[in-house]
Amino acid sequence: MVRLSKNRFVLLGISWVIVIHLAACMSVAELPPDVRLTPSNAQKTEWIPTPTPFVPLPSPTALAQTDTPALTPVSTETPIPLGIFSPRLNKGIIPVPYLQDTCRYLADRWNPQNAKPGTIVVPIMYHGIRKEGGSINDNITVSEKYFKETMQHAVDLGFQTITMEQLAAFLQHNAYIPPRSLLLIIDDRRLGTVRNHFLPVLQQNNWTMVMAYITGVADQREWREIKSVLETGRVEIQAHGFLHNGSTYFTENTPAEIIHNEIYAPITTFEENLGYRPIAFIWPGGNFTPQTVVEVRKAGYQLGFTAYARGPILFNWIPQGEPERSAGDPLLLLPRYWSTAAYMNLDQAVELGQQAADYARQNQQTEMEWYNRYCGANYPPLSSLAIPAEQP
Repeated sequence: MVRLSKNRFVLLGISWVIVIHLAACMSVAELPPDVRLTPSNAQKTEWIPTPTPFVPLPSPTALAQTDTPALTPVSTETPIPLGIFSPRLNKGIIPVPYLQDTCRYLADRWNPQNAKPGTIVVPIMYHGIRKEGGSINDNITVSEKYFKETMQHAVDLGFQTITMEQLAAFLQHNAYIPPRSLLLIIDDRRLGTVRNHFLPVLQQNNWTMVMAYITGVADQREWREIKSVLETGRVEIQAHGFLHNGSTYFTENTPAEIIHNEIYAPITTFEENLGYRPIAFIWPGGNFTPQTVVEVRKAGYQLGFTAYARGPILFNWIPQGEPERSAGDPLLLLPRYWSTAAYMNLDQAVELGQQAADYARQNQQTEMEWYNRYCGANYPPLSSLAIPAEQP
């Protein structure tokens, strides 16, 4: 019984060997389709499934109607950074831009109706002007002779004065101002200096100036004198603190009530005596802190001036040192040249302005290509603007 089963097993094994041998002898074409092999040098026949028909739904963007197009660049790629005009400045001084929207900056920069690239603003800080023969015992007073020479030098170089309103429009929107603009600022309560020294120069040249005034100690007689000077149409007044003395200068330890009074009280005084709000805050003693810069911005001032002589001002280009940069609001920490070196500073500013115009001319095509590539239709088209080789 066992032997019979063994013989059957042997016969079954021999049968499988014969089947395998016959399969190996068959041609590829004779193999069943499900076991047919494809040689490596033969054309492969791939099975491509038929996709199920699919109609995509509209995207949420297509379904929702947008009344106002979003201000987004045309290109979705990350914009390459543009260069910045970086002339040689004093050690530690860096040009700081303040506009975050590059498309808006370029649109304002290259608008033919706006200020031309290379337009400079030179703010000069004055205090005292000593008559000839008088002694000078400090580093903020200039002689009458030097004052007149500086003013004539500005005339010879083609400077014209601007107002605070003009400066604000220029810095915010590149509104047109003279290519070489001058901002004359006299600090403190110096009505006599304005009448005796400035007004004759202003009237002769059709110029204007700014009084940075300490308003907290002025009585009604003084306010009448202020108004008489303002009525000439040559002088404007802006805030220079309320009391402005050694106990009210801004430091990290200045009490909050003093800070508030020095910043906000001038606004009330202006409104009561002149009928308008000041737009510029000239820092008392040149002192500021990051905290007080924030407070001046909250109070509604548009511009602020330090006592640092960093260089001229250009559109979206403020030269600053580390103290100003750390406060983070360039338009409230604008530089001013000192009157004692203004003659030489005028020449330096003119040279820098010409360098800025040359830089703009060299980079005009690059900036326009950047604008066309990354800025959407919500911005105006740029037209070609020929920059004059020399400013008037």
